[in-house]
Amino acid sequence: MSEVLVIGAGVNGLVAATYLARAGAAVTVLEAGDIAGGVCANRVPVGNYAVPAGPHAFSALDPRVLKDLELTKRLVFVHRDLPLTFLRDGEALAFPRDVHETERALARQSAKDAAHYPVFRRSHFGFARAMRSLWWEDGAVTGEETYARLRRLQVTSALALIDENFESESARAAFAFDALATNPSAPGSALVLAWAAAQEMCGLQGAVAVPLGGPAILVDALVAAATAAGVDIRFNAEVARLDLAGEAIRGAVLTSGETVEGRTVLSCLSRKKTLLEFLPPGAAGFAAARKYATVAEVGEAKLVLALKACPAPLAHPARYGIGERLENVVLSYAEARAGRIPSDLYLEAVVIEPGEPPEILLSIRIRPVPVAPAEGWKSAAAELVPAVVRMLERQVPGVAAAITAFGFVPPAPRDALCLADLVEPWRTRIATPVRGLYLCGAAAEPVPCVSGRAGRIAAAMIAAEWERTP
Repeated sequence: MSEVLVIGAGVNGLVAATYLARAGAAVTVLEAGDIAGGVCANRVPVGNYAVPAGPHAFSALDPRVLKDLELTKRLVFVHRDLPLTFLRDGEALAFPRDVHETERALARQSAKDAAHYPVFRRSHFGFARAMRSLWWEDGAVTGEETYARLRRLQVTSALALIDENFESESARAAFAFDALATNPSAPGSALVLAWAAAQEMCGLQGAVAVPLGGPAILVDALVAAATAAGVDIRFNAEVARLDLAGEAIRGAVLTSGETVEGRTVLSCLSRKKTLLEFLPPGAAGFAAARKYATVAEVGEAKLVLALKACPAPLAHPARYGIGERLENVVLSYAEARAGRIPSDLYLEAVVIEPGEPPEILLSIRIRPVPVAPAEGWKSAAAELVPAVVRMLERQVPGVAAAITAFGFVPPAPRDALCLADLVEPWRTRIATPVRGLYLCGAAAEPVPCVSGRAGRIAAAMIAAEWERTP
C-alpha cells in the first residue's frame, strides 16, 4: 500500500511526488499513458521529429523547484531571455530587456509610448514582484500601495490596462497575446498580465527561456529526481474512479479493475474530472458540482511547421508576435466562444533548431480558438491551419514555400479560468471537500501553466497536515 497516490505524471505530479517521497512517504504515480511528462512530453510528430503538445518555451518554472530538486544540473538553456518582437506591415517592433533600446524602437511608432514605457514597466514589474507572496507562496498581499493597486486591477480589464498605457497599434497589439488566457475585456483580466510579469526564468523577471532538448528535457530531469527519491511510476494505469471510505479517500480504482490503496491522493487532472467524474455523485458537494461543471470554451491551439530553411525575418532569436488591431480582440474572443474560428487570430512563434541546420521547426501558439468548434476539430483544423500560414506569409514572405511538414494540436479541454482565483490563497485551489484528496495540476495554478509550483505547495500543505494529524 502506498501512502500517497498521484494521478498523472505531468510536471506538477512528478514535483509533488518527489517532494513527498523525500519527506519519507511511499508514493505511487498513476499515469494513463506510456510516457511521463503530460503536455511537455514529445508526443506530436512533425516530419522527422516529435514535439510536445504544450509549451515551446518556459516562462514560469518555479525557481524553488529547480533549486530544491537540483534540476538546474540537467537543464541547459540555449536562450535565457527571448525578447518579444511584434511583426506588423513589414516592420518589427522589438521589446528587449534594455529599456532604452525599447524606447528607441517605440519612438518610431509613438513618442508618447516611448516616453511612458519606462514608467509603465517599472510600475508593472514592481507590482508583479509584490504579488509573488500570493502567487509564489501560500502567503498574502502586504503593503498599502500594493493592496490599493490590487483592488483597482481587480475591476480593470486587460484591454483597459493596455489602452491606458499605449497608443500605437503595434505596441497595443503586442501585449494582447498574454491577455487572451482569459476574456481580455472581463473586469479583473488585467491581473493575468500582472501574473505573467511576476514570473521569472534564469533569474530574470518576465523572461522566456528555451531549454536545450526542448521542454521534454525537464521531464527527463524530473523522472530522474522522482526515481532517485523512491517514487514508483506506473504507466498504462488509467484511473476510472476514486475509492472512498465514508467521507475520506481510500485509493483509486483503475480501468483494469485493480484497486490501488492510498490515504492521500493528488490529482493533476481538471477539477471537473477529479471531483465530478472520479467521485460518486454528490461526494464533492452540490456547491462544487455547480462551480466546476463549467469548462473553458476558449483555448489555445498549437501549430508546428518543419521548414527547410529559416526565413530572414525570423533570423534573430525572439518570440515573434503577429496580430491585428487590438479592437478586434473582443470580437475574436466572442467568435471563439460561439464555436467558430475567429477571423482575426493572435500568434506567438518561436524558432527551434532540433537538429542539423538548415532545417528548423517553427512552433506557433494560436489564440483565441474554440475548445469545441461546432464542426469538430477535424474540419476546423482544415480551416485554421491555412489561415495561420496566410497570416505568417503576410509578415514573413517565403515561409509557406519553406514548409516540409507540420503538426497540429487542438486546445485541450480544461477548467474555465476563474479570475477570482488570482486573489485567493493556494489552499482554495489545492484542497477539496473530500478528506485526503488534493489538486496539484494546472487547475491548482492561478493561471494554467507549466511551473511545478502547485506540486511543491500541495506537497508542503500535505506534509504540514500530517504533522498536525498523525
